[in-house]
Amino acid sequence: MSKSQIKRLHQQQELEKSVNLEDEDDNPVPVQRKGPANRFAFFDDEEEKETGSQSDEVNEEGTEPSSSAQKNNKKKAKKNKKKVKKGTDEPEETENQMLARLAAMNVKEAKKAGAEGNTSSLEELMKIDMKLFDTSAEVKRKLGKAFKEVALPGQPEEHSWPQGKRATGRIIKNKPRWFPDRPYGVSMVQKQKEGDNTWFTLKHNTFYEQRERMFWMAEDAMNVGIIQEIFSDAPYHLNSVLMLAHVNRMSEDLNQAADMIERGIWYVDQHAAPTFEPFNWRHRMDYTDYENRVFYLLLHRHMLNAAHKRCWETALNTGKLIFKLDPVRDPLAMMSIIDVFALKAKQYTWILDVFEAAKKFKKLHLLPNWPYSVALAKYFVAKTDEDKEQAESELCTAIRHFPSVVVAIMDLLQIHPDSAVMNCKMLTSFTADNEHDSLKLLVKIYTKQTEEIWKVPETLLFLEGATRKVATSNDSKDKEECDEWKEKRFKMYHGRSPNVDRLGELLEVIPSTSISDPVPPKNGRCGYPKNGQTARVLADNSFLGGLLHSLLPHFDGENSFQEQLNRYGSDFLQFIMNQFNGPENGDPEQVAARWMEHREGLEPRGAGDVIQFQIEEPFELPRIPGERRDDQEEQNDNDRENN
Repeated sequence: MSKSQIKRLHQQQELEKSVNLEDEDDNPVPVQRKGPANRFAFFDDEEEKETGSQSDEVNEEGTEPSSSAQKNNKKKAKKNKKKVKKGTDEPEETENQMLARLAAMNVKEAKKAGAEGNTSSLEELMKIDMKLFDTSAEVKRKLGKAFKEVALPGQPEEHSWPQGKRATGRIIKNKPRWFPDRPYGVSMVQKQKEGDNTWFTLKHNTFYEQRERMFWMAEDAMNVGIIQEIFSDAPYHLNSVLMLAHVNRMSEDLNQAADMIERGIWYVDQHAAPTFEPFNWRHRMDYTDYENRVFYLLLHRHMLNAAHKRCWETALNTGKLIFKLDPVRDPLAMMSIIDVFALKAKQYTWILDVFEAAKKFKKLHLLPNWPYSVALAKYFVAKTDEDKEQAESELCTAIRHFPSVVVAIMDLLQIHPDSAVMNCKMLTSFTADNEHDSLKLLVKIYTKQTEEIWKVPETLLFLEGATRKVATSNDSKDKEECDEWKEKRFKMYHGRSPNVDRLGELLEVIPSTSISDPVPPKNGRCGYPKNGQTARVLADNSFLGGLLHSLLPHFDGENSFQEQLNRYGSDFLQFIMNQFNGPENGDPEQVAARWMEHREGLEPRGAGDVIQFQIEEPFELPRIPGERRDDQEEQNDNDRENN
C-alpha cells in the first residue's frame, strides 16, 4: 500500500468509530482525529500532492478504495508491511513481553502441579512408550546412520517378511522364523473390576495343564530332556520357553536366550483379552495368580537382557510396564531397581519427578537406593555452585539415613578411606554387618547395579567429599538425625520381604530356588493343584504320555512317580526311557512289575545324578516313538533284556 492509501484507511477507521458512538445523529459528521498525529505525515511528497484531491473526495463520500488499486499496490504493501502500526490508544504487546507473560503462567502452573503431587502424576510419569521395547532399534538410534545391518549375499534378511505379511505384536514384534501362532492352551480373561482398575488373569486349558504338570516334574528333577520334549510338542509353553532361555544364557548363547524370551512375551500379547491394553495404567495383573507369574518373569528377563546390551531406555521402559501391572504390591520390587536404569539412561529429571510424585504413595525415601539416586540426579543436572551444594546436601542426608550403602560402595570399589572416615563409628564394616538381612540385601542389589556409576572419578570425588563432611560433622542435629534413623532402620527392616527376595533371586544376588516360580507368594492361587497330581502329565499321543498316564496308579501305592525319581534318580528315568523306546513296551501293569523287580538290585541314589543343566554339549531331543535307531542301540537293548 502507498502512503496515501494508508492515510485514507486510517481516516476511514476513525470515521467508523465516530459513527458507532453517535448513532442518534441522522447525518454523519466528519470526525476529527483523536489520538496521536499521523506518523507518516513527513513521508508526504509530490506523489501524495498529485493524488490528494482524489483521496479527499473518497474520504468525504465515505467509500472504500477500489479493489483494482489494492491489487496494483500489493507488492508495495508487502514491502511496507513491517512499518504499519495500529493507531490505537493502547500500545501493542511486544514479543518479549508476551514471552515473559507466558513464562510466568507456565511457572505458576508448574508450581501448582508440583504441589498436588499425587498418584495421577505418577501415572503420567510411568507412561510407557510402545516404541521402546526393541533393543536393536535402540542400538540403531545410538549408532546413527552409520549403523547398517549387513546381510550375507544370497541370503534373506532375518527380519524381512514375505510380500503380503507383516510383523504383529504391541510389546514385541514377531519374526518370520518363529513358530506360527496356534492355540496351545493359554488365554486371558477379565477377572474383576475395582473402581477404575480392571484386573486380568491368564487361563490354562486341559492340554496346557498336562504339560505344566510335566514341566513341574522336569524342573524338580532338573531334567532338560523332558523340557525339550514339552517345547517340541508345544513351542509356546511359557515356562518351558523361560527355562530353555535360562539354559541358553548359561551356555552363553545370549542372542538365542533373548529370542526365546521375546517369543513368550509376544505369544501372551497375541492371546490377551480383547479389552486388555498392556500400556494402560488401569489394566492390572495379579502376581498371586500362578498363571500370571510367567508373564512377569518373561518381562523381567527381557528387561535384564536389554540392560546387558546397555539398552537402558528399553530396560527402563520395560520396568515401567512391570511396575504398572501391580503398582501397589510391586511383586518384583521394581522400585528397588528402576531408578538405576533411569540413571544409566540419563533420565535425571524423571528420577526427581518420580521421587516427589511417589513420596506419599510408595514412601521412596525409606528405601536406601532412592535417596542416593536423587542426590546423583541433582549432581548430574547441577549447573551452578548452588546446585552442586544442594546435591551434596542431599547425599549427606542419604549417608546419615543409610550409611551402610557407603560402606558397601567402598568395599566394592576397594577404596581405603582416610582416618576421619575410619574413625566414624557408623561408617565401619562392623556397623554395616549388624544391619538386618533385608536391608543388607537391598544395599547389595543397589551397589552392584550402580558400581559403574560410582567408579567414575568425578562421581567418586563427589561421594568422598560428602562422606568426609558427614564423618567430621560436630553438629548436634546431625547426630540426632543419625540416631533417629538408626532406630527407624531397626524397626522398618526387621523382617524379610518376599518381593525383595524374589528380586534378589532374579538378579542372581542370592541363590535361586526356582526359575519358573522364585519365592512363590504364600497366598498364591492356582487353577489346579500343584502338589500330589503328577500322574496326569501328558496326553496319550505324546512322549511318555500313555505310559506315565497309566503307569503311576499301578505302583505299590506308597511311592509316587516323583518319589521314585527322587529315590532312584537316573536309574528310574533310564528304566522308563528303555521301556518306552524298547521293542516291547508291554502292559503298564507289567512295566510296573518289572520296575519293582528291577529296583530290588538298586541302591537309592537320589535325583542329584539325573541329567543336570550341563551346557558343554548341545542338547538332544528325547527319542520320539517309532523313530529309527541304529544297530548299536538295538544291540544294547537286546543285551539289556537278556541280562
